[in-house]
Amino acid sequence: LENRLTWSKSRGETFDRCLRKYWWQYYGSWGGWASDAPAEAREAYLLKNLHSRWTWVGDVVHRTIETILHRVGRRGSRKGELALDLDDGIDVAAEVDALTRAMRGDFRGSREGRYRADPKRILGLVEHEYQLPVADAEWKEMNRRAVDAITRFLGSPLFREIEASDPRTWLPFEELDSFDFEGTSVWAALDFARRTPDGGAEVYDWKTGEERADENSLQLLCYALFVEQKHGVPARQVRGRLVYVNTGTVHEVVPTESALAGARRAMRASIADMRRRLEMGGGPPTPSKLAFPMTEDLELCTT
Repeated sequence: LENRLTWSKSRGETFDRCLRKYWWQYYGSWGGWASDAPAEAREAYLLKNLHSRWTWVGDVVHRTIETILHRVGRRGSRKGELALDLDDGIDVAAEVDALTRAMRGDFRGSREGRYRADPKRILGLVEHEYQLPVADAEWKEMNRRAVDAITRFLGSPLFREIEASDPRTWLPFEELDSFDFEGTSVWAALDFARRTPDGGAEVYDWKTGEERADENSLQLLCYALFVEQKHGVPARQVRGRLVYVNTGTVHEVVPTESALAGARRAMRASIADMRRRLEMGGGPPTPSKLAFPMTEDLELCTT
């Protein structure tokens, strides 16, 4: 493996938020997955894979939706027509029960510290790593939020529309892939996407946090560029859908020429800043930590 400079929206946000966190996440933790990794790199790798109880909810909701949609797609492919018959629908109560059991398993594994053996594949929670006091009622609230999100999603017109669509129109989703942007690899993993009858495509991004359409739009514009390169659909014809599953709100991101040009400028500027900072630190594979100073906004360290 080679630690090359790549870009993603989340990487860009980390860079803007705290340069030292960026260094730890993309350089200090590099190789920490190996059994013979230096102790510092191993610990950094473990810590960067931790979830807070809030991001855990988002992760569980994403995993549950992914599982359900793959099941819908398999059934629809077998039938060769509508994804599901009326007698072959989704049992919401069963899905909620499976979600709750999965969260209980996650919680037990984290509390027992199992993630330390395999932090990439076994969920670990910040609250358990640092032994933070969290009331039982707060943990139950996390489950309630996840259950509400899935229940609302499965009862939505959007899910019924996807459920009845032809899986042959679906694009690969929840698969990490990349595309080339001016010589730099840009990572993308679509939550869900499908082709439309007019020769375009729709890309969906599930959100479990606050509704911040302006902040989240760049992600969908990047996905439009990804779909253009990987699937041959012109970026102008790739409509984005920000789906806030906690509320059911759907915000459309229209990839106009000016919006796409703005996205390219933002990506280009972010990559250039990362490259300059990397060169200041002596270049890859492990630039000097001193070139990535800690933030002076200590409030960022508590979030």
